[in-house]
Amino acid sequence: MNDIEFKAFVIPFYRSLLGFWVLALVFGGVFMELKQHILLGKFLFEHPLAFSILPFGFLLYAGFHLRFQLLILRSREYQFFHHTALLPFRIFGKSWTLILLSNHLILIGYLAFLSFFGLEKNAWLLLATLWLVVLFALGISIRLIRRHLSKPLREAVLIRPRWKGALPRITWFALGLRQNRPILLLLTKGLSLLLLNGFFLSFRSGSYDHRWLEFGVLCVAFFQIPILMEKNEFENSRMEWFRNLPRPFNQKMLAHLGTLVLVLFPELLFLLLKGGQQSGLDVLISLPLFLISLVLALQALVYRFPGNSFFQFGFGMFFGSFLLILFVPWIFPAIAFVIFFGLQIRSPFQL
Repeated sequence: MNDIEFKAFVIPFYRSLLGFWVLALVFGGVFMELKQHILLGKFLFEHPLAFSILPFGFLLYAGFHLRFQLLILRSREYQFFHHTALLPFRIFGKSWTLILLSNHLILIGYLAFLSFFGLEKNAWLLLATLWLVVLFALGISIRLIRRHLSKPLREAVLIRPRWKGALPRITWFALGLRQNRPILLLLTKGLSLLLLNGFFLSFRSGSYDHRWLEFGVLCVAFFQIPILMEKNEFENSRMEWFRNLPRPFNQKMLAHLGTLVLVLFPELLFLLLKGGQQSGLDVLISLPLFLISLVLALQALVYRFPGNSFFQFGFGMFFGSFLLILFVPWIFPAIAFVIFFGLQIRSPFQL
């Protein structure tokens, strides 16, 4: 694999999955120790039904990778690579095998680690099934990519949107996130709902007051950081030219608020349903509003500190918000968070 192929097919793929790998590193490297990974490996090879998650998960990952590569190969910048379909299959397959192994390296390495426990359990059938699936996924990916590159180029490709009419501006980021970062979106929403459900289950025991639920909302808000960083990148790249069209402050505030409410819709719906079942009207109103204000403050922090310094201030904000939850009613920090966001976007050239 040469330098051009690495920059064209490997770096963009890992960049698109940056949020996914950050969450995987947090859960797999911080919340889980080596001992827990060992117990997980032994458990999977002792229970074939649970083991089926591994081949199906790899197929899902390989399918997303194939979809990603086919999408970028359709773009005008990648038409240069269409001549590679004329190369002998031996050369073409060797090149794309290195690309696929680079993009699947982390997952294949983890499967190899888990396979040691399959050898201990003499689970030869499960091991053979797992690695045959891996080889099949890689082989069919190379085959489909070559078939795609073998087709003649079209002079123009027009995709008619299903929606007839202008899309509201608040939907642009959500639709872009669903199209370009589906794994990040699904993983973030799934983990957020799982975490919220855990806080509500422990709250039902009666050992905690409403501040426990507010702390859960605080944790869920920080789970949205990869999405907020993606929103910042979306606005600075695909919507950059809108900076030349300054708008009134009220319109910008409503646009940001509508966009974030749309992205946070699963969490807000969960809070409304669970809050109505288990708590009073005050908690039913406070939790969604507190979540929105926290996310607005985090978005303002991303705008103000787009580099590595964001994480330093992010940690400070987390512990500061935790102390505010303990000693101050939620309405006061919520108002402060909204004001902080408003000050950040007050410039007419800030989206």
